[in-house]
Amino acid sequence: MANSCYNSISITGNETELDTLHRLLTKEDGYIDFEHVLGREIPFENIYEVVGTKWFVPDITFQDKVLKLTGDSAWSPPVPLFESLAKTYPSLHITMDFEELGMCFGGRLEIDHKGTNIIFQGNYWQYMAFLDYESFLHEATLELQCQIETSELTTVSQLGQMRLYQCVAEPDRPKLLKRLLELTGMGLYAVTFEKNPHIEERIFATCPEDIKEQAPNAQVKRVEP
Repeated sequence: MANSCYNSISITGNETELDTLHRLLTKEDGYIDFEHVLGREIPFENIYEVVGTKWFVPDITFQDKVLKLTGDSAWSPPVPLFESLAKTYPSLHITMDFEELGMCFGGRLEIDHKGTNIIFQGNYWQYMAFLDYESFLHEATLELQCQIETSELTTVSQLGQMRLYQCVAEPDRPKLLKRLLELTGMGLYAVTFEKNPHIEERIFATCPEDIKEQAPNAQVKRVEP
């Protein structure tokens, strides 16, 4: 779903308050009725201020004294909604994880009646690395491999500017570059031109002839990563 923010929310606390909140959240099938949950009218122009999102369509479970909500909201996570609920039901402790690849953000918050504590907040790839670095590194490798193979990513300087690559720990970057060359079957070539020999670009290519075809005057030399 375009411009959707995925949320994973766990709520613990007093069982009576959890049961009350569960009934409020599940009044409607498939979506949360914000006005019913908060017990007030919400003018449309105030929806983001009051709730944080236009809609939230989570799956909701209540087991072992833990209320869990997982699903999409529009554009951003429903942080103000749960901040209000934490004040109404002061025993609640809320852990909220959220991620949005398109707008490139993600994070984790802890919310209770005292306020909101930011555990982590950053771009999408930073958040993936925060959750599980090894899984992030695997996904990053696959994503970069695809971009090299489709020629979306053609140079090492482009690679260095990517948010995804910048989230890779510096000691792992040489190993990642070597692995990408292995997976794609590409070579790494240093390209210069006689008029500007001090300016060098490192390019991913299957062979030097591919580069010369695009830039006949280029001086091309294969290099190690």
